[in-house]
Amino acid sequence: MFKLNEGRRSTNKMRPAFRALSQFLILALPCFPAQQNPAQKIPRHDAAAVVKLVPVRVLDQNGRPVMDLKKENFVLYDNKELKTITEFEIHRLEESGRMPKKTETTLGPTPIREMNRKYFIFLDVQGSDFTGIANAKKAALHFVETKLQPGDEVAVLYYAPMTGLNMEEYLTSDKQKIRKAIERAKEAPPLPGDTLVVGDSEGGGEKPFGYGGSMTVQIPGEAVFGRSRGDFNLNFSELAKAMQYIPGTKNLVFFTERGADKRIAREFAASNTPVFVVNTHNWTYTGNMPAQKAAEQPLKEFAAASGGQYFADIKDVQTIADNIQTLSGNYYVLGYYINEQWDGRYHEIKVEVKRPECRVFVQGGYNNPKPYAELSDLEKQLHFFDLMYGDRPASRSAPDIPVEGLFCLDGKGANSVILAKMPVDEKRGIPPGKAELFMFIFDQDRKVVRSGRAVIDLTPHDQKVFYPYSAASLNPGEYELRFVARDMTTGQAAAGTSILNIPKPELSGMKFYSPLLLIPGHDPQFLRLIPAKGGAEPPPSLRDFYPLFPMRCSPLVKVLESETKKILAVLPVEFQADQTPDVDLDVFLASPSSGGRDLLVANLLDSKAIGNNKVVLVLEINLPDLRPGDYDLEITATESEQRVQKVLKTSFVKR
Repeated sequence: MFKLNEGRRSTNKMRPAFRALSQFLILALPCFPAQQNPAQKIPRHDAAAVVKLVPVRVLDQNGRPVMDLKKENFVLYDNKELKTITEFEIHRLEESGRMPKKTETTLGPTPIREMNRKYFIFLDVQGSDFTGIANAKKAALHFVETKLQPGDEVAVLYYAPMTGLNMEEYLTSDKQKIRKAIERAKEAPPLPGDTLVVGDSEGGGEKPFGYGGSMTVQIPGEAVFGRSRGDFNLNFSELAKAMQYIPGTKNLVFFTERGADKRIAREFAASNTPVFVVNTHNWTYTGNMPAQKAAEQPLKEFAAASGGQYFADIKDVQTIADNIQTLSGNYYVLGYYINEQWDGRYHEIKVEVKRPECRVFVQGGYNNPKPYAELSDLEKQLHFFDLMYGDRPASRSAPDIPVEGLFCLDGKGANSVILAKMPVDEKRGIPPGKAELFMFIFDQDRKVVRSGRAVIDLTPHDQKVFYPYSAASLNPGEYELRFVARDMTTGQAAAGTSILNIPKPELSGMKFYSPLLLIPGHDPQFLRLIPAKGGAEPPPSLRDFYPLFPMRCSPLVKVLESETKKILAVLPVEFQADQTPDVDLDVFLASPSSGGRDLLVANLLDSKAIGNNKVVLVLEINLPDLRPGDYDLEITATESEQRVQKVLKTSFVKR
């Protein structure tokens, strides 16, 4: 029924594809400490000379940026000790949101790292009426569409009566994600997460993993601050304090009509986060209404105390966007050398300007890094949220974890698999020790449709490679998959993400499912993560979806690291009832970067019928010599009689 055509070279010869690999020296302190030796109860870190970068805003008496200062105009103290400013940058935007002028830089002995702008859009659902929130979303979307510059990042938060403080989207440069987060911010019940347990080990002849000692822990909700309900000022204060752990230039755009404690405004100022307060009550300040002035005064005072600005007319979206752009887009970055110590000690920062009548806004201080075990609960929560949701996680301390999404034959109520590759290794993965694993599935609206957490002890498994996976039932559509592994003692973490498309049901013809690519000659260890629901039938295993699973083969999860000459593809196929067509198969390898496409030599090793009109094939595919780069593996099936063709594509990276 199936026939593989004889391999031949295509006329469009594949050209080598190269991936540029660059290493950058990061001079600023990372957001969170990372790698430590888990064998040390108190990790030791030698003092190191590093550059500390400090963003500084300078305003005149009218609250406008002062942008003609030189390095010699600044004086900087660290714990009252005068420091020599070795690095100096001016970030300047013209008025009304025009493109930024060229950044002026005075370099010291080392290059300075760009301090990108970060915006936190905060929608106070509880402190605004329905019309006010609708107008707030319009103003926020206008700013995003007209003022964001390349490299800017946005997070979207909201506060609601029932669920408290929620993080709808973490820092991202993806405008589509930002738009959707702003549009969907509203009161919603908390999303529960699954408890996951480690199931049976599969294959390899190893002792089953997880019997008798697996632990189950409930995952928190989707929000970084735990969807904490209760006093608004308490939650707002926690947010202000958390800002000091986020690097770069930060700005909070706060849509509300209620006043907040001015002491919290000073906490935002100490975290170098000006608050731009936009009144959602939808009135324009006239100056002759006592009640109006009394209601507005706390908002104006809050904005001023934080170093931000107050906006009375929420419908004047252009003025709001222009002023926020101007005030947040004009700043200086000062750099000076410090001897970094891993003791968590607090350093007070003071910056002065040698020009009268200037107001200087700078973060009040910073903490030396400290071991992960000594971080507060809030710091650990931010560490996790950065890994789970961030586009560029600062908390990640190990290489990316390859993650693959597979669309599978329906079985036991599941039609997809999330598969990851996790080395247990101090340098290239997660160190041996107690670790927590997280799996999240997001839909196209960035809503969490599935989440889970498992805790396992990797101590006996040093230098092994595990393949954690979990099955799920998903509706047709596009999903983002994310897997995180984090050592619970040291905080060393790795994360990976992938996209999975679940197609709509086909009414006729052949249906192909995701091929499972395998590398022969390895003895894999699988970690099957299953929901801990007593009495329920467990979800299908990987072998249920791919019953023809050759022995001593490990999955090729996105990355081909070795000089592999042969790979296997386990391919499930489904036909319409009573069909037994003849099918010609061709296997191609394409390089998107070069445009080349080769027909490969492939053999049909095995096939097995599984139920009515379902077949699983095992293909052996010979690979040519590959340069580092991205590749697409295409399997083309042509039905001989009707000449109906199906193309199945999967991708991998050669390192």
